Amino acid sequence: MFQKLFRWLAACVLALSMALGAAGCGAGKDEAPASPAGSELAIRVLDIGQGDAILLSKDGKWALIDSGDVDHRPQMKKYLKDYGVSELSAVIITHPHADHVGGMLAVFQTAKVDAVYDSGVPTSTNTYRTYLKQIKAKEIPFHVVKAGDVIPLFDGVEFQVAAPVKTITEGKQKKPDLNNNSIVGRLVYGRSAMLFTGDAEKAEEETILDSGADLRSSVLKVGHHGSKTSSSAPFVKAVGADVAVLSAGAGNSYGLPHKAALDRLTKNGVSHIFRTDQDGTVTFTTDGSGAFTVYTDKEKK
Repeated sequence: MFQKLFRWLAACVLALSMALGAAGCGAGKDEAPASPAGSELAIRVLDIGQGDAILLSKDGKWALIDSGDVDHRPQMKKYLKDYGVSELSAVIITHPHADHVGGMLAVFQTAKVDAVYDSGVPTSTNTYRTYLKQIKAKEIPFHVVKAGDVIPLFDGVEFQVAAPVKTITEGKQKKPDLNNNSIVGRLVYGRSAMLFTGDAEKAEEETILDSGADLRSSVLKVGHHGSKTSSSAPFVKAVGADVAVLSAGAGNSYGLPHKAALDRLTKNGVSHIFRTDQDGTVTFTTDGSGAFTVYTDKEKK
């Protein structure tokens, strides 16, 4: 009973707050009026453990943002089979760390992938090399994206790329910083918008803010699993989200999410934070009208 009540309350409050806040979060005064409500877009932030995997669907078509870690391959395969996913119109890999790209071998083995979108920043790990070999062997169109690009996902749904703006390096050898070259993008469907951040940290957040990209979204997928190195106050303010969601493994050794990041979110306008380590898979649905409904798998403790 408590779980059902929590879901109902969460759904109603979230839908109401986002409908009322659409002008501030989803569309500015000078933008076109809202398009008529359409078919449902579902965004599933999967309970994959310590990693990211977000499964999107609309009108029987599917897309994926990240794929979890190597250890998550059995889970990734099961999710695809359970949801009946035989083909993915697009896969976006935000950056090549294992907890984002590691599950791709299972994805390639389970579903036909029509196109892959990547940050273009390579790494020398076996996991990443396996991913590239599969793309080549299966002759999958491979696209490197940057700020300003638009990825068409479904009819009426696009992913507006806000980063990488420029290559951010680290260390004496000036190697590309994988986290801070993450693909960051705004998923837009009518008046509904959700921002995806990969593992972008403060350095990349600053380049996005400096670029003037439109970040306004009702829902924020929190960067870097809620690390204190991400979700800077100016960035969270610019997004203006009422609700946030983060993916983290229960009891992970990194202590994620960090309290400092959670505090910055709540102090800068986020009224509710959903977490896969506590809520299980978190699903957002919208018809493009600006309102989102949210469902969780687990009872809130």
